[in-house]
Amino acid sequence: MAENNYAALMDPAPETAKRGSFFFLLLFAGIIFAAWFLARFLWGGVGVPASLSVGFGAALLVLMLASLVPMVSVRRRLNDGDDAGALGSVTTLLVVSLLMMVGIVYSWGQLAIGSGYGGIYDVTTGWFLLHFLGAFLALLATLMKGKRAPERAKRERWVTYNVMSFWGALVLLWSVFFVVFYVA
Repeated sequence: MAENNYAALMDPAPETAKRGSFFFLLLFAGIIFAAWFLARFLWGGVGVPASLSVGFGAALLVLMLASLVPMVSVRRRLNDGDDAGALGSVTTLLVVSLLMMVGIVYSWGQLAIGSGYGGIYDVTTGWFLLHFLGAFLALLATLMKGKRAPERAKRERWVTYNVMSFWGALVLLWSVFFVVFYVA
């Protein structure tokens, strides 16, 4: 029987992985729509409260922008075939996602939920917390697969690329969030 060459041209990701990627896409879209929906109330003339620390928000922004370095390092090392070297940068991103989750929870104590701004801020950062938790779990799974099943990790590099793309989207969204909620 002749070999089916059409299958070789198709995406090597299995169907379950495509469904998982769709879940991340829905999370990504959810935070965009939630942030824009809630931010419209802020643009109605409500200023940034004095209790919200712009310096703390800027520190979180710098942390996210600095996390682009390990993200690019993971992609470069995967392209070079250095899967073991990429795991160190994945660990760095794991720590950054944990720090971001702690930072978000800490920032909730700076604003009163009863205020319009505080409620909108808490709901939007709650969406971010959900996204960072998803990134944390995806990074942890990538790290564990790389340590426990390195051959499988080599065959499924596209999974790590997807996780890095999701992280890049989080960096972009956090940058927009900072401008909308801290500077506007």
